[in-house]
Amino acid sequence: MEPFDLPTLDGLHLVPGLCDGVLTGVEALAGFPSLHTLPHTAVLGFHGVNVHGSESRNKSMVVNIKNPYEDTKTELIAQEMVGKRTFIGWPFLQEGLVAAVSDSLFKYEKMSIVSGGPQKIISNPHPPHGLGHWKMKAERIETFYSKKLGVIMGSVDVLVHVRPLAGQ
Repeated sequence: MEPFDLPTLDGLHLVPGLCDGVLTGVEALAGFPSLHTLPHTAVLGFHGVNVHGSESRNKSMVVNIKNPYEDTKTELIAQEMVGKRTFIGWPFLQEGLVAAVSDSLFKYEKMSIVSGGPQKIISNPHPPHGLGHWKMKAERIETFYSKKLGVIMGSVDVLVHVRPLAGQ
């Protein structure tokens, strides 16, 4: 051990708190992790969240996400989101571009019907093995958020396919 002496301010004064102009909460920089942008409730209870490789035997704070797209058709979600920017990987957010939206039956993508023509949202059925693959992905996402992060979002009915944006 060595003693450490804190540096002196040499006549300067310390200003407590955040600097002027810092944005927090909903106004924070895009991609900053925040629950202010999601409709949610939280409850302290027994949920068996995975902590260090085993299920917690104690109470955990569990976040219940309310689905703003409840009872909305997948095609309408696709029309709203495909081609737009979004953030993925909560709570450590990364910006991405929505390439497609899918449900258990169809994948909705923006395509040109005629070469060089305007793009429209087109529904394509999943290949024969695709339904099982889609359900497996949806269940994996639901389980990961529930048991690893303590976030309950209900059943996953729609998947959003996002291409992460790279670069500056």
